[in-house]
Amino acid sequence: MSINFKNDVNDETIKLLKDAFGEPLANDRRTFLFDRLNEIKQPIMKKVANAAKQPATVEIHGHGDIKVLSDGTRYFVTPQGWRKIEE
Repeated sequence: MSINFKNDVNDETIKLLKDAFGEPLANDRRTFLFDRLNEIKQPIMKKVANAAKQPATVEIHGHGDIKVLSDGTRYFVTPQGWRKIEE
């Protein structure tokens, strides 16, 4: 799963995400990659979006999907979770 924002988020948003979904495997303050798929609750996501002052987009990924962070670092989904693509 990934949670994505158009712009960088503040520390309050990061704390809310960690409280709700655990420590992200990777993040660049816009994209947050999580290995576990927790229950996604609307009241929590509303708090996250309000703290970020922007919409939050949740994506559910399947095996082989690739996500690129703003610094160009690429991750792909394996049966065990996200893995960094070494170049």
